[in-house]
Amino acid sequence: DQHRLGRVFWYLPKERIIPFLVATADVTAGLAAGMSIRYFAIFLYDNLHIDPASVQVLYIICPLIQASLMKIAQYLAKTWGRCRIAVAFKWIGIALMVAMVASYTQGFPIWLTCVILVFRTAFMNSTSALTKSVLMDHVPKEERAKWGALESLNMFSWSGSAAIGGILVDYRGIVFN
Repeated sequence: DQHRLGRVFWYLPKERIIPFLVATADVTAGLAAGMSIRYFAIFLYDNLHIDPASVQVLYIICPLIQASLMKIAQYLAKTWGRCRIAVAFKWIGIALMVAMVASYTQGFPIWLTCVILVFRTAFMNSTSALTKSVLMDHVPKEERAKWGALESLNMFSWSGSAAIGGILVDYRGIVFN
């Protein structure tokens, strides 16, 4: 509800609250993803001892499940709303990330950790169409290119945060990261 959001974010113009929140969430997720996702292949190879060909098979499966989840998210959004579904899918992805680390540290079977990784990746990435449509619905047509350009910043932050992730991996290890 934009009226309630206006009370919380009183310092922003009312027509900028939703784009600001969506853009902030995307940039924050980009920073976090850059710090960790770049190192998943190393984690699979070094920690789980999966051969490179099998790692690539996992990377082929991820977008297939992601596409299915995108369709499911669009369907659910008709009933529950785009924002609610996007937030729910992101929280599911976060929970799966925690479950993936727990399954590895607790010595669960490698296949289970891989399945969790695939679903984590699919849930986290399946909301991009929903969030982009929310963003574009709440900005004037003449400003859509500006807000779309924010994705460039997102890609830059992804690369910059990967460097920070590399420092953390070097300092404390990939599981800590």
